[in-house]
Amino acid sequence: MQYIFKIQGETPAKKNSRITLPNGRTIPSKRYREWHENAAVQILPQKASHRLTGALQRVLRLEVMFYHGDMRKRDCDNGLSSICDLLVDCGVLADDNWQIVREVVVANAYDKNNARAIVVIKDIDN
Repeated sequence: MQYIFKIQGETPAKKNSRITLPNGRTIPSKRYREWHENAAVQILPQKASHRLTGALQRVLRLEVMFYHGDMRKRDCDNGLSSICDLLVDCGVLADDNWQIVREVVVANAYDKNNARAIVVIKDIDN
Protein backbone atom coordinates (compact mmCIF):
# COMPACT_ATOMS: atom_id res chain seq x y z
CA MET A 1 0.00 0.00 0.00
CA GLN A 2 1.16 3.56 -0.68
CA TYR A 3 -0.09 6.92 0.56
CA ILE A 4 0.95 10.30 -0.87
CA PHE A 5 0.53 13.59 0.97
CA LYS A 6 1.31 17.09 -0.34
CA ILE A 7 1.95 19.99 2.01
CA GLN A 8 2.28 23.48 0.54
CA GLY A 9 4.69 25.93 2.16
CA GLU A 10 8.17 25.85 3.61
CA THR A 11 8.56 23.30 6.40
CA PRO A 12 10.13 25.00 9.42
CA ALA A 13 12.42 23.27 11.89
CA LYS A 14 10.56 22.61 15.12
CA LYS A 15 13.65 22.21 17.27
CA ASN A 16 15.34 25.37 15.94
CA SER A 17 12.16 27.45 16.16
CA ARG A 18 11.56 27.50 19.88
CA ILE A 19 10.66 30.34 22.25
CA THR A 20 11.87 30.33 25.85
CA LEU A 21 9.19 31.42 28.31
CA PRO A 22 10.00 33.39 31.49
CA ASN A 23 9.69 30.17 33.52
CA GLY A 24 12.40 28.53 31.38
CA ARG A 25 10.02 26.25 29.51
CA THR A 26 10.31 26.25 25.71
CA ILE A 27 7.51 26.07 23.18
CA PRO A 28 7.52 25.99 19.37
CA SER A 29 7.64 29.41 17.70
CA LYS A 30 4.58 31.15 16.34
CA ARG A 31 5.86 30.46 12.81
CA TYR A 32 6.09 26.73 13.51
CA ARG A 33 2.66 26.62 15.19
CA GLU A 34 1.07 28.45 12.25
CA TRP A 35 2.75 26.07 9.77
CA HIS A 36 1.62 23.04 11.79
CA GLU A 37 -1.98 24.25 11.91
CA ASN A 38 -2.00 25.07 8.18
CA ALA A 39 -0.33 21.78 7.28
CA ALA A 40 -2.84 19.83 9.39
CA VAL A 41 -5.67 21.51 7.46
CA GLN A 42 -4.03 20.21 4.28
CA ILE A 43 -3.27 16.70 5.59
CA LEU A 44 -6.64 15.77 7.11
CA PRO A 45 -8.66 15.83 3.83
CA GLN A 46 -5.89 13.86 2.12
CA LYS A 47 -6.01 11.33 4.95
CA ALA A 48 -9.76 10.99 4.41
CA SER A 49 -9.31 10.59 0.64
CA HIS A 50 -6.92 7.70 1.34
CA ARG A 51 -9.67 6.22 3.55
CA LEU A 52 -7.36 6.13 6.56
CA THR A 53 -9.67 5.79 9.53
CA GLY A 54 -6.94 5.05 12.05
CA ALA A 55 -3.26 5.73 12.42
CA LEU A 56 -0.86 3.43 10.57
CA GLN A 57 0.88 1.02 12.96
CA ARG A 58 2.55 -1.40 10.57
CA VAL A 59 6.16 -1.37 9.32
CA LEU A 60 6.61 1.53 6.89
CA ARG A 61 9.02 3.39 4.63
CA LEU A 62 8.79 7.18 4.67
CA GLU A 63 9.97 9.20 1.66
CA VAL A 64 9.99 12.98 1.98
CA MET A 65 10.84 15.34 -0.87
CA PHE A 66 11.29 18.96 0.19
CA TYR A 67 11.00 21.65 -2.46
CA HIS A 68 12.46 24.86 -1.04
CA GLY A 69 11.26 28.22 -2.31
CA ASP A 70 14.60 29.90 -1.64
CA MET A 71 18.27 28.97 -1.41
CA ARG A 72 18.69 29.33 2.38
CA LYS A 73 20.74 26.62 4.07
CA ARG A 74 18.70 24.09 6.02
CA ASP A 75 19.50 20.87 7.86
CA CYS A 76 17.78 17.86 6.27
CA ASP A 77 16.77 16.26 9.56
CA ASN A 78 14.99 19.30 11.02
CA GLY A 79 12.29 19.37 8.36
CA LEU A 80 11.89 15.61 8.61
CA SER A 81 11.24 15.87 12.34
CA SER A 82 8.54 18.49 11.72
CA ILE A 83 6.88 16.28 9.09
CA CYS A 84 6.97 13.20 11.34
CA ASP A 85 5.44 15.12 14.25
CA LEU A 86 2.72 16.44 11.93
CA LEU A 87 1.86 12.94 10.68
CA VAL A 88 1.59 11.64 14.25
CA ASP A 89 -0.45 14.64 15.43
CA CYS A 90 -2.86 14.21 12.48
CA GLY A 91 -3.31 10.51 13.18
CA VAL A 92 -1.65 9.31 9.98
CA LEU A 93 1.11 7.50 11.90
CA ALA A 94 0.57 5.91 15.31
CA ASP A 95 4.14 6.91 16.18
CA ASP A 96 7.33 7.79 14.36
CA ASN A 97 9.50 5.33 16.28
CA TRP A 98 11.74 2.85 14.46
CA GLN A 99 9.37 -0.07 15.03
CA ILE A 100 6.92 1.64 12.65
CA VAL A 101 9.09 3.91 10.51
CA ARG A 102 11.88 1.49 9.54
CA GLU A 103 13.19 3.33 6.49
CA VAL A 104 13.46 7.03 5.74
CA VAL A 105 14.52 8.75 2.53
CA VAL A 106 14.88 12.53 2.44
CA ALA A 107 15.60 14.56 -0.68
CA ASN A 108 15.75 18.31 -1.26
CA ALA A 109 15.31 20.49 -4.33
CA TYR A 110 14.84 24.15 -5.21
CA ASP A 111 11.61 25.44 -6.76
CA LYS A 112 11.58 29.23 -6.59
CA ASN A 113 8.57 30.59 -4.69
CA ASN A 114 6.85 27.18 -4.63
CA ALA A 115 7.91 25.58 -1.35
CA ARG A 116 6.24 22.29 -0.50
CA ALA A 117 6.82 18.80 0.82
CA ILE A 118 5.71 15.57 -0.82
CA VAL A 119 5.43 12.66 1.61
CA VAL A 120 5.15 9.08 0.39
CA ILE A 121 4.38 6.36 2.92
CA LYS A 122 4.87 2.77 1.77
CA ASP A 123 4.37 -0.59 3.38
CA ILE A 124 7.50 -2.65 3.86
CA ASP A 125 7.00 -6.35 3.25
CA ASN A 126 8.30 -8.33 6.22
